[in-house]
Amino acid sequence: MGSLEVSGAGHGALAEILGAQVAWWQLGFRTRRAVVRRARRGSRFPDPEIWGVALGWARHWLTAPLWWRWVRLAGATAIAVIYILALTSEWLGVDLFVTFSGALALCLPLTAGWAARQTRVARMLVAMAPGPQPDRPTARALAVRTSALLLSVGLAAGAVAVALAYKHPAGRFCPPFVVDEPVRDWLRHDDGQTGMGCPAGDTRSGADGVRYTPWNAPDRNARFGPDYVMYGSRSDRLLVMPLVIFTAWTAEGGPSGPLGEPVEESSDHSVGYVNFRGGAIVLPVDGTPQVHWGRHHSVAREPGGPCEVLDWPCITTAYADAEGVHVSWRYQAADAFNVAWWAEGDRPRSREQREVAGYELTLRDLTPATTYMVEVQACEKHFVRRSTCTRYSPPVIVRVP
Repeated sequence: MGSLEVSGAGHGALAEILGAQVAWWQLGFRTRRAVVRRARRGSRFPDPEIWGVALGWARHWLTAPLWWRWVRLAGATAIAVIYILALTSEWLGVDLFVTFSGALALCLPLTAGWAARQTRVARMLVAMAPGPQPDRPTARALAVRTSALLLSVGLAAGAVAVALAYKHPAGRFCPPFVVDEPVRDWLRHDDGQTGMGCPAGDTRSGADGVRYTPWNAPDRNARFGPDYVMYGSRSDRLLVMPLVIFTAWTAEGGPSGPLGEPVEESSDHSVGYVNFRGGAIVLPVDGTPQVHWGRHHSVAREPGGPCEVLDWPCITTAYADAEGVHVSWRYQAADAFNVAWWAEGDRPRSREQREVAGYELTLRDLTPATTYMVEVQACEKHFVRRSTCTRYSPPVIVRVP
């Protein structure tokens, strides 16, 4: 049997191929299915115009240049992969490398199977028409195609396996470092919400035996240096602090020294600090850490003080009356805000929190004759995955009469 020919060459041939494909798809799904069903029963479609379109598509499908067949397969794969990337990476927050590898491993065999099915249908249609029939692929060509497909799928599947094996089990967006269980738990529950970064290395013990995790805190690096650590307090919670504060604390004996365990950390645009059970270490911007024995530090301010909108909301009004405590704040556009409050002197875990859509809130049913601390966090919501939020603003002090 001789080979089928397409008229023209170069751009003309490509235009004919594309035109035949477009005409075939314009028939619609039901018509195409009817043509294929009749062909499987050994009969042509009764409408000569539709049969002519189907036969023209089949001939061009089988006689397209080899480079065009590869472009066609790659294009279909790329469209499917991009769709899956947009769905799983953007909406669900899945790691981009894992998503791409998985999408490739899934789409390659599907698009290859689709192309093989289209080729079988085209051969079936052409076989029912008079004239020369297309040459069938040789055994060598089939072996090359099968090997290439298996190699591609194997590489993609291997990439997925490697990505899953070395993906950090705790954070969706964090590098694959080996960290202690409390840090993993913190990442599982808070990653993407606190805006406090990711591990920058494996959890380790210093020369004094205090375990810590190097930390990447991009929202703070410009103010208090490039190096941070996360320390797991045995009594309360995990804290991210500048390395210079951590070093000064361990130099004073760490958790077994006079400062004791850390209980709180915070910062504003001018100073960062960590409060310990026996005092505080304060770090001014571009300064050296200062140890304050026997007293705690705070960036909490009275309402009505200077308000500079930075990377977190700034509380502009906070006062109490018979209705409760009225709080308002300034910030750029956000989907929602988390307002947290607690009685001064209470442990951080005792604080209450409420989500607000606007820029003000009235807190009711508070304890009379009590001083409260109030802070605000801005959040951006996503369609499927969890919200991403700023860090909390420095708190303001409000006294309930």
